[in-house]
Amino acid sequence: MSVDTSGDYLSRVERAYQGEVYGEALYRGIAEALDDPERAEKWRVLAELEVVIKARMRDLVAKLGGDTAESEVFRQKGVNNVQKYVSLHWTDFMALYSKELVPVIARYGELEQLCAPEDAKTLRFLTEHEVVTKAFCDLELAGQPDISIAPTVALIAAMRAA
Repeated sequence: MSVDTSGDYLSRVERAYQGEVYGEALYRGIAEALDDPERAEKWRVLAELEVVIKARMRDLVAKLGGDTAESEVFRQKGVNNVQKYVSLHWTDFMALYSKELVPVIARYGELEQLCAPEDAKTLRFLTEHEVVTKAFCDLELAGQPDISIAPTVALIAAMRAA
């Protein structure tokens, strides 16, 4: 692991933080828009995951001297994208979202490799939170809705305990 202290690193960390602002707004909007109460509750849990990682990322951005203000542009983008997903059939939604998470997981994994050792845990959680979100989609697609949110719940507990 090599530590990157450049402005590019800070910019990438800030962008990841704003991604959580986006995700929280998107996931809350999806939860509110869904007619199925069980599915809506799962998206509320996913929104809670975004809140927990957003707080950790805000602390990291502050530590690095970055801008911790939550972007209204990112928040509004999340709100605006709700219909893109909820208008789809559930399996199409899960398949699309799972696919869209692949490059995000890779991008966050790369960011993890650039951090200082003391920041590794936060950036590992950042990557993992996308991994469990993808796992949620994949388990829904595999016909396992009864356990699909379990990895998310476990990660929230681990992040709160850390």
